[in-house]
Amino acid sequence: MKNHLLAIVLCAVSFSAPAQALKKLTGPKNPEWKAESVAQHQRGSWLTGAGLTLLGVTAKAGYFPAHRFWVGVEGELHGFLSNRKEAGLFARYYLWNGGFISGFAESGVSYGHFQGWDMDIDNETPGSPTRYESAKLNGALGLEITLSRQFSIEGVGKIGKLTDANWFQPSFQASLNVYLGRK
Repeated sequence: MKNHLLAIVLCAVSFSAPAQALKKLTGPKNPEWKAESVAQHQRGSWLTGAGLTLLGVTAKAGYFPAHRFWVGVEGELHGFLSNRKEAGLFARYYLWNGGFISGFAESGVSYGHFQGWDMDIDNETPGSPTRYESAKLNGALGLEITLSRQFSIEGVGKIGKLTDANWFQPSFQASLNVYLGRK
């Protein structure tokens, strides 16, 4: 388990340098816009979002206990390459914050019901696909595009590993987010 957490942290750190370069390319030239967008991920704000995954749905809500650091809960119903229903906790750090685009790294843990599809092409494997009730360790990278002071959209690429099986699950999510209680 320590190796998985270390891999998630190393993955987040390895994307930090390209993220800073992208920030310089896409960052705003208007100082007023930057001042407003920096307030987007401020301590004391609430953020909620919901959206689609590949043949599924996701929803999340959380709080900013510190600048650029969001913690919360999320749930996902998924039906592509596996059937899964899961809910859990996550922590997200915005690698850069300002302008039209913000990037982030996320890690978390969830618990749920997971069942792979039976892809028995030769019709010789008996039984149904294995069903797991397991904890899952998650890591994600994503981009958020600011639409207004209250709304943003995001795209997230996520990978999770079931703790009870040697099974990795990808998830691609798109969400509409609403900021609440901005200071």
